[in-house]
Amino acid sequence: MRAHKRFHKRKGMFLSVNTLECGLYFEANKEEVFAEWEELANKKLQAASDAPDLIVRNYLPYFLASLVEALKNFEPDPDNLDTSGIDKIDLRAKYSDEHGRARASVSSYDVSQVIQEYSLLRQVLRNHLYRNGILCLTTAEIINRFIEANCAQACQKFSNSIREVQEKLISVIAHDLRNPISVARSYVEVGELGLASQTKVFSVIKRSLGKALGLIGELLDASQLKAGEGMTFRFEEKDLVKELKVAAEEATEVYSNRVNFETNLEQAHAVCDHMSVLRVVENLISNAIKYGGVGRPITIGLRREEKILQISVHNEGSYIEPTMRDKMFDFLSRDDTEKNRSKEGWGIGLYIVRLVAKAHKGKAWIESDKSAGTTFYFTISTHSNNAGTAFSEYL
Repeated sequence: MRAHKRFHKRKGMFLSVNTLECGLYFEANKEEVFAEWEELANKKLQAASDAPDLIVRNYLPYFLASLVEALKNFEPDPDNLDTSGIDKIDLRAKYSDEHGRARASVSSYDVSQVIQEYSLLRQVLRNHLYRNGILCLTTAEIINRFIEANCAQACQKFSNSIREVQEKLISVIAHDLRNPISVARSYVEVGELGLASQTKVFSVIKRSLGKALGLIGELLDASQLKAGEGMTFRFEEKDLVKELKVAAEEATEVYSNRVNFETNLEQAHAVCDHMSVLRVVENLISNAIKYGGVGRPITIGLRREEKILQISVHNEGSYIEPTMRDKMFDFLSRDDTEKNRSKEGWGIGLYIVRLVAKAHKGKAWIESDKSAGTTFYFTISTHSNNAGTAFSEYL
């Protein structure tokens, strides 16, 4: 182990290069550094105190490991005590991408709070070394540059993530408008040809346009949506046998594929946000047709286990690799296999499927077989919330 030459100390800071000892100190005391930074962030930043512990702490170990490596391996010029050698250091800002993305998914974070978070981290790092009498000018400069590089990268990723959320949600809702508008148009044509009664035609058109207006309202909200803000769910009692039967009938009017609804239940009453449940089903049907075999039937299923309702959408002719199934529910993810790379993602986005399931105290998953096809499942509790209540679930 090499030893750095030390000059006299002034006001707690070495005037010579003392990076090795500083790196060893951080390596030996990382948990203490983590705890002090977390406590300070929770005290100073309301957004940090509202964040899950894993999000608050999951990035710092990578940052500190990179900083320790740089400090321990820094080779000072014994004849020149300036900081020009720092320019050769790899600042490893790549880990800050994940930090900025994670912060963008937490309610109430903004760019100023991300910057302040890094400022507090710099304060903690320097104070630890200062209190122990080992802080040197070179170490202080290395810390500054690590903080600046990582903060800039995290803020850029934070802003990009917010923009992605806004653009994707607007795209998703605009895509969802096609279903009810297509149904309404189909029934206008049915009415013109005299193939159904006026009562039937007007009833379907009214219901479909009502859905479209509701989605337009969501679109207006989404245009101002910030990452971390959630979907609002409104709960009322509905019979999902009736609702899903109508969804299957309407899908049959829109698509050339046969859409079947299979259940052994006569009724399935649940206190739920039936519009969000139907929106998930309608989009899963759309995705099943897009990714499944051409002209192959789609099957909607509904079954009950005590106070849990399980809804499924099955398509033939598609297969999802096991390694992709859970990842596809991740925030802003998509199926990027070679077969599907040219397609425009999964419509609603499976993160919304899981969000709807979570809001109803349920879960979502995928089962896929090369011969049988793919089935998307999600469950809801029949009494996850009281009728007449509403709340927001966060992305």
